[in-house]
Amino acid sequence: MNKISEVSVVCANYNNAPYLDDFFTAFEVSTLSPKELIFVDDGSTDDSLVIARRFAGRLPYLEIVPLECNQGFGNALNAGIERATGQFIMRIDPDDIMLPDRIEVQHELLASGRCDVVGSNAEIFHSDTGKVLGTTNFPLTHDEIDAKIRAGEHGVLHPTVMGLTKFFKSEPYVQAHVPAEDYDVFARMLVAGARFANVDRVLTRYRVHQKSASNILPFSTIETTFMLRDNIFNTRTPRWRVIAYFVHIKFYRRYLFANEPMRRMIFLCISTLFYPSKLWSRLHRGLIRSANRQSGPA
Repeated sequence: MNKISEVSVVCANYNNAPYLDDFFTAFEVSTLSPKELIFVDDGSTDDSLVIARRFAGRLPYLEIVPLECNQGFGNALNAGIERATGQFIMRIDPDDIMLPDRIEVQHELLASGRCDVVGSNAEIFHSDTGKVLGTTNFPLTHDEIDAKIRAGEHGVLHPTVMGLTKFFKSEPYVQAHVPAEDYDVFARMLVAGARFANVDRVLTRYRVHQKSASNILPFSTIETTFMLRDNIFNTRTPRWRVIAYFVHIKFYRRYLFANEPMRRMIFLCISTLFYPSKLWSRLHRGLIRSANRQSGPA
């Protein structure tokens, strides 16, 4: 048995049966076990509960919370957070796969007191083919993440995050804001005084498939995100910027999924045209990381 941490993993599931074997098996090989893995099944109509109960004997910390009917992603997460007793809460989605040392790495950083909420980068892969589509490149420091969130962008990737339980309990998810609920929660945590960081490496494999939120991006999601930004930070986002950011994200995701090199190049150029600062900030972070790796520890 691994050492038990003070981490409560909270997962909301709805009809993710095809991915649950990968999801639960990742916990069996984790270098640090969570205090509890709270698996909230949001009224699934597939074999999700059958698979989860099969793992209950293999994962003694697994707590299955079956909801009688579908209550929505945000409400399901809140149901799990209410049951959490650990000092830290880790978020992960049931169609993603954590790397073996994810809990250990993030737990150590939070326990040191250097930050209150920590995310990481993720490897994005296609569910059907297993093809790696890319790797995220999130900012590392609190100030960089603060600037991203205040600009209406994502400073941390939701399913890669672990944070102090007190922030998750004081800033609950709002079902009406789904699928922009993650921006809302982290923006409110920021205002509440949470210190953010990202680990500069991949700790989660992020699956995209036909039903994943990453593959379905209506304009209303971006619109809601900027509406939340304006309400939380008392700003005013012009309509053109909302539209430009939507087009940027839409074509960047087409770039990730395209197979032909020419189509990928066209999609990336269109994406960059509508939000050139995003490309420059990504290149800047890449150069800084490269320089830090070459210089090594002092």
